[in-house]
Amino acid sequence: MDFLDVLLTHNNTSEEEILSLVLDLLLGGYETTAMLISIIVKFLSGCPRALNELREEHEGVRRGKVGDGGLGWDDYKCMNFTQDLINEALRCGNVVKFVHRKAITPIQYKGFEIPVGWKVLPIFSGVHLDSSHYSDPQQFNPWRWQEEKMGEMGAGGKNFTPFGGGRRLCPGSDLAKLETAFFLHHLVLDFSWDPLIDDDQPISFPYLDFKHGLPISIHPFCQPH
Repeated sequence: MDFLDVLLTHNNTSEEEILSLVLDLLLGGYETTAMLISIIVKFLSGCPRALNELREEHEGVRRGKVGDGGLGWDDYKCMNFTQDLINEALRCGNVVKFVHRKAITPIQYKGFEIPVGWKVLPIFSGVHLDSSHYSDPQQFNPWRWQEEKMGEMGAGGKNFTPFGGGRRLCPGSDLAKLETAFFLHHLVLDFSWDPLIDDDQPISFPYLDFKHGLPISIHPFCQPH
């Protein structure tokens, strides 16, 4: 039985609820991770220093492996710069621009009252690109995540919410990072690439996308790293 079969066996689940769950799974489990990988490829194409450091880290991971087995948890935990890169891509790219929440009780916030039933849309990019939280916020800088994280201008904490937060934190956040890290491992070690459209830029539609689809030319390395 697959996921849809399980849903159909629950007689108390309406067709509308099943449809919502399937669409949420496709969006949250595939579309957002695929777009995260795409925006990382875009940033790496314009930042040779980051690409070289990423490749060096994964060359070290490959050299440290024992046998011909696949990547494991210990390998993943060694990908420190990879995590910095993923975090910075999430901050700059804002794959998910906003979430929508409904007030179920009156909410007092900075002298304003949000009535019951009103929708609240937190805009993540409004925080991630705020110069009061991040120095040079428009600059792609994965090395910022290696700096002091608890300082006034430190990265992370409550000022970093690409997966939401609180009790509504995305349950797939760690899985998305792991999938992205493993994909990057094989990409940077076995291939190089060239953008086919230099000025292809990300746009909000309303979620992150590329005007021309970010076409690239991929070249396998002649000798494995």
